[in-house]
Amino acid sequence: MKKPLDKNSVIGRGSVRADEILTLREFGRRLGLASRALCDCQRSGLRTVLCGRVKMVMGSDALDFFRKLADAQGEVR
Repeated sequence: MKKPLDKNSVIGRGSVRADEILTLREFGRRLGLASRALCDCQRSGLRTVLCGRVKMVMGSDALDFFRKLADAQGEVR
């Protein structure tokens, strides 16, 4: 008998709000991004904040990053 999936364990199921702070790992988990994609995002301008040894992403910075990325690709209406 299969065990039902926990809603928190499904990759790529989540959202990022402007009023929250996430670890880079949790940010990637919510969006379904692999570590390589996260590195690419950082190189492309995603702002991260180092807190001890953990990289954090502010939700507002993440949303700004994707807005700029979409603008550059001509996707925003």
